[in-house]
Amino acid sequence: MSRFNESSHQVGFSTGALERRDFRQAVAWMVANGIHTVELSALRFDELPPLVKSLNDLPLESFKYVSFHAPSSFEKDKEEHVIELLQPVRKRGWNIIVHPDVIYTPSRWSSFGEQLLIENMDRRKALGRTSAELRDLFKQLPKARLCLDVAQARQLDTTLMLLWDIVRRFSDRIGEVHISELDSMCRHQPMSRGAVMDYRQVLGRAVRMTPVIVESMLDANRSGLRMNEYKMAQEALEMSQA
Repeated sequence: MSRFNESSHQVGFSTGALERRDFRQAVAWMVANGIHTVELSALRFDELPPLVKSLNDLPLESFKYVSFHAPSSFEKDKEEHVIELLQPVRKRGWNIIVHPDVIYTPSRWSSFGEQLLIENMDRRKALGRTSAELRDLFKQLPKARLCLDVAQARQLDTTLMLLWDIVRRFSDRIGEVHISELDSMCRHQPMSRGAVMDYRQVLGRAVRMTPVIVESMLDANRSGLRMNEYKMAQEALEMSQA
């Protein structure tokens, strides 16, 4: 289930973007609304054990693509434990998205093979931001692939040259795309019309048949924007006529 093979883009949501700490409610909403692509999110370390424990009970049968976002922050002494907790996810064949700054010991992560998707980072991080930094990571984990976060690349370079460069250099490694827009505090927000048009310049031809996950925060008072954001993501993925 870790690869999507249909002829058009498949757009879905991160559970953490829809319902903070309530992955069951997020999955239920997607099932009810006919969304068939999901990223199960355990961005915080304490969210990982309960989410993994619940995998057999979640109603995932209708999803054509399921991926799993590992915790984005934990200390080095917890690395081995995190990898152990992720083994049930690995056995399901799902892609596992990991931030590069928690890959303390690359050799420990090598067993995930091409299921391991390293996400490019925003300006807060010290590595994994540019093509050169990503290239160094892939030298250490040659089977790993890329989770392309377009908002984080756009934040670092609003001319889109960085996004173009990452896509050009690693087009054969892109296993999933994250889409949203970042505010000045690097928080994932609903997309503006300008962001949609920027992404459309790059993505329509570059990431065909790649699962796309909306990361815009749409919980609480923003829940009414979900289907609009879904449509915005689809528009961003249309081929530009320019």
